[in-house]
Amino acid sequence: MKKVRSSLLAGLSLVAALSISGLLAAPIGCKKAPTTTEVEPSAPSILPDKELMQRTWDAWSTLDPEQAAPFYAKEPDLVFFDFAPLQFRGWDAYSTGVKEMLAQFTSFKGKVKEDAKIDVLGDKAIGASIVQMEITFQDGMTESFNARWTVVWAWREGQWLIVHEHLSVPIDGGHEEGEAPQNP
Repeated sequence: MKKVRSSLLAGLSLVAALSISGLLAAPIGCKKAPTTTEVEPSAPSILPDKELMQRTWDAWSTLDPEQAAPFYAKEPDLVFFDFAPLQFRGWDAYSTGVKEMLAQFTSFKGKVKEDAKIDVLGDKAIGASIVQMEITFQDGMTESFNARWTVVWAWREGQWLIVHEHLSVPIDGGHEEGEAPQNP
């Protein structure tokens, strides 16, 4: 349990910066990677928004990855960065690994803050927000902190599916600028 708590509070912002810059730079001069699901040629009829972001977190708050599954693409080579471990490759690994971490909680809530920003780039979109986390562990201990969430969607099968996400907590525990850390 201490390992989970330590992992929750030890997110590295450098990894986020490198993954986003690498993601944005990758298409330039790179050969298209084969995928099992081709991107739809038609323009999306709806755009991702803060409500979609919040519905994703509401699904995770059930503590059941199957509730979150409809929001995610399922290719085995997709990369998802969560609190622990460093990364998951593909939805199956993500679902299984996160289920083990969620089993240590009795409750979890993620609330997308008002700073949510989404940029749509044709059939892809990038969203970023601070997410207020409220966790109660099996031993009754609670944690409240802000996490950074970056999400990349692709328009597939008539919906926006997450093809990459990065979740991290600043080393200072995720306190807002000017906000003093609270002692438990």
